[in-house]
Amino acid sequence: MKGKTESRSDVHIYTPHKAGLPRMGEYFRDLWRRWDFAMELANTNMRAANTNTVLGQLWLVVNPLLLAAVYFLLVVVLRGSSGGSVDFPQIAGGLFLFFLITGIIQSCATSVTNSGSLVLNMNFPKLLLIVSNTYLAVRRYLPTLLVYLVIHLLWGKPFTVHMLWIPLAILCATMVGMGIGALVATLQVYFRDTAQFLPYIIRIWLYASPVLYTAEQFLDTAIGKHMGPFVQLNPATSVLGIWGDATHAANPSLTYIVIAVGWSLLLTIVGGLVYMSREREFAVRL
Repeated sequence: MKGKTESRSDVHIYTPHKAGLPRMGEYFRDLWRRWDFAMELANTNMRAANTNTVLGQLWLVVNPLLLAAVYFLLVVVLRGSSGGSVDFPQIAGGLFLFFLITGIIQSCATSVTNSGSLVLNMNFPKLLLIVSNTYLAVRRYLPTLLVYLVIHLLWGKPFTVHMLWIPLAILCATMVGMGIGALVATLQVYFRDTAQFLPYIIRIWLYASPVLYTAEQFLDTAIGKHMGPFVQLNPATSVLGIWGDATHAANPSLTYIVIAVGWSLLLTIVGGLVYMSREREFAVRL
């Protein structure tokens, strides 16, 4: 009949299962269609935490800067040397980058459990929660990156072409954090105390990583000498190694690049697959 229009709507049928991966093509197309939703969710969380205000942005900078100052004094005391012989930009930049990794992990850890009503009442690829919280953590990191560049300048360090490696370090740090964050978020759904242990694990990880020193200096310490190859397998070691070399006017070691990229891809893929394989069971666990 002329003039009559037909409307069609996509029908999604979900069958019960314990675990299993969705159809990847369809899943990621749906993920891309809802990308704006992930960004808006991140913006909402920014507004809720007041980090989109001037004072909120200021606190994002002051907090890690104060921690960097504390660790700077700690290194001075442990070395028994004057502050002039300690590389403050190395400490500040290393801490900022390490906090990017751990900030993503901590944001993602409770992303599912804190979005219970959203998960129960809306049909969407749950990986969007990980993407949204990763984006949120990166946005919080950007002001500290600008602060680092100011510190780098004030400390009299040169800006060289080697600093073009910095985006690779940030990308690898983001992927490492997102991959581990997806794994921790999955664990948090089943074991609700997982997030409570994170601060202690992160503190141990901080001291076992070349944050307060360069990677080479760290390997010369007592911990570095005893741990040896195991320290090199730490995902943060290679990422911070790229950062340290780039900010010290040197090309990063090929070993650091290979290990950092390898860890980034491995953790992102494994974390994403584990998360996606369990996401349809999240609703009954919340």
